[in-house]
Amino acid sequence: MRVLGLKMPLIKPGDDLPAMILKASEQVGGLKDGDIVILASSAVATAQDRLRKLASIRPSKRAKLLARRCGLRPEFVELALREADQVLGTSKLAVLTLKDGRLCANAGIDSSNAPPGQVVLMPTKPNRTAREILQALKQHVNARLGVIIADSHIQPLRLGTVGQAVGVAGIEPAVDCRGELDLFGKPLRITFRALADQLASAAQVVMGEAAEQVPAVVVRGVSVAFTERAKTSPKIAPKRCIYMNSLKLAGLLKRGKAKQ
Repeated sequence: MRVLGLKMPLIKPGDDLPAMILKASEQVGGLKDGDIVILASSAVATAQDRLRKLASIRPSKRAKLLARRCGLRPEFVELALREADQVLGTSKLAVLTLKDGRLCANAGIDSSNAPPGQVVLMPTKPNRTAREILQALKQHVNARLGVIIADSHIQPLRLGTVGQAVGVAGIEPAVDCRGELDLFGKPLRITFRALADQLASAAQVVMGEAAEQVPAVVVRGVSVAFTERAKTSPKIAPKRCIYMNSLKLAGLLKRGKAKQ
């Protein structure tokens, strides 16, 4: 497997991302059959004009309260409240939220790689956007391709960010390994491979997090299942999540002890 970074000009609102990808792909010999294009979510969101000026945001009382708890600007917290589907709590410099079925900090809003005084929100409808980018690329390239929109994500009890697929098109994002045999002939019972997330993490090694100016990566030579419509989703309901269930149980036990 090869992970090939694409240097691109600074992306601006309204830019034609597929055209920019096709031009940049000349650096790696053009797009080829089996290639997967991975895009930074901030680049996609910027092209969608998902930038917001903090000075134009009027924070609510709730935003001001949470801002005092976590040390963020009230305007930033207000945007997080507007973008989040649910607020779960706060910690230093973060509001823990649910956004589009993902557990993430600050509803995915980022001040890095945004112009001074502005922040970049998450892309609008990332799965649909990934499909639109894929369709635009395939108008010029007669090949099996995949598109992943990747965002930085923090794993529980781990230092630093890894990649996470927030939008996927053209490939199966998760591989069901249940029933396969391990080294000792025992069948796997619950294992799925988060293939799209694994590829997003591999891409972020090349993309970086700062001024690398590599918002896109071509992954070449990896075995994936190409499909017009994926059968699986990398997202699961909170009731199926080991972290969410365990934290909920811990909260119930704590409240129970407090009542005794």
